[in-house]
Formats: sequence, C-alpha cells, structure tokens
Amino acid sequence: MQCSKCRNEEIVFQPYSGQHLCHDHFIADFEAKAKRAIRVNRWMQPGDHIGVVARGDPAGSALLFFFRKLTGNRKDIRVSGITVKGRLEEIMADAQTSGFTRIALATTLEDAAAVALTAILRGDAETCFLNAHSTDTGLPLITPFCHIPAEEVATYARINGLDGERDAPLPEDETLDSDVRAMMADYSHRHPAAPHAVLNLCESLAACGRHADKSETNDDPPLAGRTPNS
Repeated sequence: MQCSKCRNEEIVFQPYSGQHLCHDHFIADFEAKAKRAIRVNRWMQPGDHIGVVARGDPAGSALLFFFRKLTGNRKDIRVSGITVKGRLEEIMADAQTSGFTRIALATTLEDAAAVALTAILRGDAETCFLNAHSTDTGLPLITPFCHIPAEEVATYARINGLDGERDAPLPEDETLDSDVRAMMADYSHRHPAAPHAVLNLCESLAACGRHADKSETNDDPPLAGRTPNS
C-alpha cells in the first residue's frame, strides 16, 4: 500500500487515523506526538536531568533513544538511562540524591488509557491526569509515549535497531486492573479511537481545572466596607 503522504511504500497503518505511513512519515508522526505530549504538559525544562526507566524492553529502549535524539544538541538538559529489573521503588530512594528532576516511563497509549479509565471508575480524579503523577519522593513522572499505541512503539524500536525482551514484566505497583484492560482492549478493537478519546477527555478536564484555578487566583479578595461604586 502507498503512503498517504507520499508515493513511498507504507510500513504502518493507523486504524484510528486511517493513514498509511512510510518509514519517514511514520518516524515524523511518532516523534511529533511524543514532542507534543512533552510540550503540552511542560514535561521538559532547562536544567532538567531526566531519568529514563528501561527494563530491557523495546519500549524503554525507544524512549531513551528518543530523548537522546531530542536533546542531543542541548547543553541545558541531561538524559540518563535507569536500568530496573524489579520494582520501581528500587530507584526512587536514590533518585533525588542522583540529581534527577523527572522520571520518564515508556507508558503507551493502551496503558495510559487503562490507568485513566480505572481512575475514573474508582472516582480518583487526580490519578487520571497525566501531568499530576509523581513518585513518592515528589519527582514528576512523565510519559511522552502516552498517545502512541504499543504496536507503533514496538515498530519505532525495531526500525531503529533497538532490540529487547518483548514482554518485560511490570512491577506490582504498576500493574493495571485486568478487567479494565480487557474491556478497553475489546472495545478499542471495534473502535480504534477509543483510547485516544479517553486521554483527550482527561486532558480537557485537566485544562478546565487549571483554568478554574487560575481564575480563582486572579479574583480580587472582597474588601471590607467596599461599595459597588467605590
């Protein structure tokens, strides 16, 4: 099949967008989504030292590769890989003393949507907002691949020569509710845009919350003895 943007042969079909993408346009689309997530959520600032969690799986390797490509010409941001074999708490205690300002996880669209939907079903409003996540030490957790399907993350890793274990186990504290994940997988099989809709809804709600907080901050406090015309 021909690429939707040029005459080259496709390597990826996106059922949620209807696009067939060649090698170059897939890379451009993939990295644009990750950059947008970083930009919208302000997940990268001058002076940052970003620790990228890698468990030997393609997704973690792809995230580290992406960050090093993104920051390769910058002197004001550091990126370091963090190798984790078991639970994430192993690195949290030393994260701040190691100088990290943010911890990056290779969370994919399916994982992020399932986490958000689980939070909604539990009535946990804060957890469904991606930019509200943090570690026990207060370091922000960032997820640049949160709008990218796992299959596309695996493709990005493969075409960049990033091999690894296909199914690296997740630590217990990051496992998702199996019922919610199964429900999301079944529904998105018939409606491919569903995971995107869940995340877009959460981001819209978060934006409304930020706007409301800003409005409350900017309101003038009532003054004693003040009349409408004074």
